[in-house]
Amino acid sequence: MRAIVTGGTGFVGGHLVDLLLERECEVTVFGRNLEKLAQLSKRSVEVFCVDLTDLHALRTVFKSVDVVFHCAALSDAWGDYKLFYTQNVIASKNLLSLCEEVGVAKLIYVSSTSVYFDFKHRFNISEDDALNSQFANYYARSKREAEVLLLKTKKTTQVVIIRPRGILGKGDKSIKPRLSRIMQTGFFPLVNGGEAIVDLTHVKNVALALLLAANANNVDGECFNISNNDPLSIKEMLKYLPSDLIENVKFFNVSYRILFFIAFLLETYCRLLRLNEPVITKYSVGLIGKSQVLNITAAREKLKYEPHHSIRDALRD
Repeated sequence: MRAIVTGGTGFVGGHLVDLLLERECEVTVFGRNLEKLAQLSKRSVEVFCVDLTDLHALRTVFKSVDVVFHCAALSDAWGDYKLFYTQNVIASKNLLSLCEEVGVAKLIYVSSTSVYFDFKHRFNISEDDALNSQFANYYARSKREAEVLLLKTKKTTQVVIIRPRGILGKGDKSIKPRLSRIMQTGFFPLVNGGEAIVDLTHVKNVALALLLAANANNVDGECFNISNNDPLSIKEMLKYLPSDLIENVKFFNVSYRILFFIAFLLETYCRLLRLNEPVITKYSVGLIGKSQVLNITAAREKLKYEPHHSIRDALRD
């Protein structure tokens, strides 16, 4: 297999590159981290530091391959909508345009289960479930807009969308760092006792799902939920975090409404003063206070996906 991996110096993309190299694939990486690009170039990987939102620059390094894995994204929970739109929607549009221009057979897009999130408890979520028209944040909105664009405008290139849930593992720069920020205050709120149920996914299982999607037949235009299929309560999840992260942290019970209101005040304050993301946001309160569990039947049946790596190992990494 000849593959291009966007975001190949990032979290998911980096693990995917490792898997592709293990399978002796010919890999080209588009990334921003110059140090990691240099390391990859020593592993017989063709590397390019390129802006995916610049169609002209992208065209100069793009080439015909069997599959493009689009892992690159602006995945913050906080920021300006125009930036999310540019990085997540325009970049996807440019990639699809070039895929069709040079005859790439398949584009695999890494989306997000944030497109389902509506600040309510949801269980057994399937790919066909209705999506909330009011998205939880600009990131979720831009990921859904990119999905729609890819599915509606594709012609000759097959498009497959992967929606992984709560990705954890070595190199995570989202979930555990956010938990760490809260814990560094010395306190951690357990919304309604930490009883909310969360679905999580080991990053190596996400990489495997991407490879399976590339090799699968008759999946053009389909979306697939991906998780470890091993839901945990927030309270139970915290037990598996490294001891140095949770020692000396005082856990306390708080109602969802109170913490959500506090997050609202913090967000308002930070926006008025043009500050960075507050330690607690409405979205993060929703993630630890509302259950969200996926149905991964479609991935199991059509991609033959089975999670091989334990989420407990990912929490300990």
